[in-house]
Amino acid sequence: MKIQRMLLFAAVFCALLGYVVIFESPALKKSKAAPQPLVKVFSFPEGAIKSMEQLWELSSPDHAVLNQDQVESLLSSITGLVRIEVVSEGTEELSQYGLGNPDMSITLALEAAPPVTLFIGNNCPTGVSMYGLIKGTKEVMQIGTLLRFSINSFLDIFARPASR
Repeated sequence: MKIQRMLLFAAVFCALLGYVVIFESPALKKSKAAPQPLVKVFSFPEGAIKSMEQLWELSSPDHAVLNQDQVESLLSSITGLVRIEVVSEGTEELSQYGLGNPDMSITLALEAAPPVTLFIGNNCPTGVSMYGLIKGTKEVMQIGTLLRFSINSFLDIFARPASR
């Protein structure tokens, strides 16, 4: 009796295994979508930037000492900026994103192209990303808050006294 029961369980197991292999396996392979490729906000390399202009007001101090690593770190954060998602295309109501009169903007002067300005708006409700808009386009996008952190870290240099 025990052998008959074991053969019955083995037959049921083989039938279920056959069903999964034949019918479920292709569905699992199709359901795994390929990850979306990362799309950079700026298509030019870091070396193409001649100068950078930022829209911030510094109340003090009158001068600060910057080193090459600090500037390169900020430029790397800017040129490595990735567009997470396009939120709106062609909207006229930019104030809902904090882009009607943005608090921050970065203008990059390039060697062989006209300058590019990125307006930085509010943080998204999740707090993981923020809204951005390139001047001359109507495409509001989500970009990572790492850029804001990099900019704030860069500006903290001006808040510290210069070491001699």
